[in-house]
Amino acid sequence: MNRTLLLLLLLSFLQCRPEIPETVPLPTKICVRTQHHTIPIPHAIVHLKYNTDTFPGYDQEISYYDASFQTGADGYGCIESVPEGKHWLVAFGYDSLYFPHYVYGSLRTEISLKYKPVLDTVLYISE
Repeated sequence: MNRTLLLLLLLSFLQCRPEIPETVPLPTKICVRTQHHTIPIPHAIVHLKYNTDTFPGYDQEISYYDASFQTGADGYGCIESVPEGKHWLVAFGYDSLYFPHYVYGSLRTEISLKYKPVLDTVLYISE
């Protein structure tokens, strides 16, 4: 009888445990303000290519990049849980004040949990 009760308690305990998450969020973040000259560029798309020393260029397909985010109306945006390593950020935006209107830029960065878990900087873009 005690064995049956113990088995039932063990089974009920295993049933009530929360599932183990598939991924653990990292306390890392990259924030940028996309800017052309001194003017913030709103709603710019910023792509990230993880773990590379090689500049990806401006003509890659979107599927080439590992992550993307969009800046807000003030030209500021962030992405969280960025893996450690050397990464490239490539940004594309639209500036109605200058011609040509389509602007782009890039920035190489490194994220380290120990030394630099958060990057907050200006990403300059131009024609």
